[in-house]
Amino acid sequence: MHEQTCLSHSPEETFAVGYGLGERLAAWTEPTGRVVLLSGELGSGKTQFVKGLAAALGLDPAEVTSPTFALVQAHAFPGGTLWHVDLYRLPTGPGAAEAIALAELLEQPGIIAMEWPERLGPDLPLLVADKGRTWRVQIDELEDGVRRITIHHPAPHPAD
Repeated sequence: MHEQTCLSHSPEETFAVGYGLGERLAAWTEPTGRVVLLSGELGSGKTQFVKGLAAALGLDPAEVTSPTFALVQAHAFPGGTLWHVDLYRLPTGPGAAEAIALAELLEQPGIIAMEWPERLGPDLPLLVADKGRTWRVQIDELEDGVRRITIHHPAPHPAD
């Protein structure tokens, strides 16, 4: 597994890091199963990261908002759909995957960007080990509003 770490000093920098990952994911030729798991405390910048990812896919980042109450928001782009998922309000366990119809989402063309993936409980390890299609993003708040963004990607991809 490969890892990239950077520091973000502003929401704009967090957006730019998300944009960079979005460019990589947009270059993938495999249409289904691309997953980005975003972990971090409340307010750490997960949705801002997804806004950047969405912009790289040609979407209007202003239309990307936290799906905390809706659980899943769909944003169509030329290569499929960006499924923005937020599991924060769900209890941890296998019911979380069922609540968002995860198996069906994985079969759809596009990208799943999932906040609070740890709520999947026992289903999370299966998703992370999913044959090199799952990226993990950890956003940690440091002092003075600085964020450390660590991106774990499973293997080099031809677009890397």
